[in-house]
Amino acid sequence: MSTLLTGGTSRIGLAIAKRLKAAGKDVIFGARTPSKVPSEYKGVLLDWDDPSTFKNPFNSTGYQIANVYILPPPVAFNMLEITKPFIDLAIEKGPNIDYFVLRPTWFTENFFTTQAQSIREHGEIVTVVPKGRIPFIAVEDIAQAGFEYITQGSSVKDKVIIGPESLTYGEVAQILSEVIGKPVTHKAISPAEQEARYTSFGMTPEYARFLVAEEVKTDGDTEAALVEKENKFVGKLSVRDVLEKNKAFWSS
Repeated sequence: MSTLLTGGTSRIGLAIAKRLKAAGKDVIFGARTPSKVPSEYKGVLLDWDDPSTFKNPFNSTGYQIANVYILPPPVAFNMLEITKPFIDLAIEKGPNIDYFVLRPTWFTENFFTTQAQSIREHGEIVTVVPKGRIPFIAVEDIAQAGFEYITQGSSVKDKVIIGPESLTYGEVAQILSEVIGKPVTHKAISPAEQEARYTSFGMTPEYARFLVAEEVKTDGDTEAALVEKENKFVGKLSVRDVLEKNKAFWSS
């Protein structure tokens, strides 16, 4: 029996795959470019923009899919519209019907992606969140949650995934300063300015507006309130843990 991981070779998908492989489980990746799938895994063409490819993983010789991890495309408003035909097909083809929803808070690894340029060039973390506290979650912890639900199941079908501590962006800047030995500060800007930054990174205007609107909400401590929820998975890696582990990133 195999686990199908969609979304190509995303960071979370690869981390889940490594855990499944170490546990002796078969993995198959559904990817827009199967040739980019690491050689130790099987990859088949699955493109969210082409529904005719949705059946490919289920037609692969030698694989009986028991679990599907769905990482939808980065679109703001029609995510279910895009993925529902695939979900319906997976239910039709799957021997057992069950589901789990993982809702991670903001990724610690965002400091190495959307924040990396401003940190390197200006020593600044740039956000629309002046004061809000966020329980940042590491990719490895999200993957661990996914692995546990895939292999062990859960009676709780919808869980938030949070990190072990809630920090402001100013506190993260201080930690990063200590880790890399250079001053890093936090700069709060307007939503319009943040949208412009994101579109300059290649995001669509629609998705940039959606993402910034979600970020603005965190300044009211909506994310920090997740710590009080009953149905949650708490990761083990702190922000400092992740920054220390990837310290070499800032010298490359």
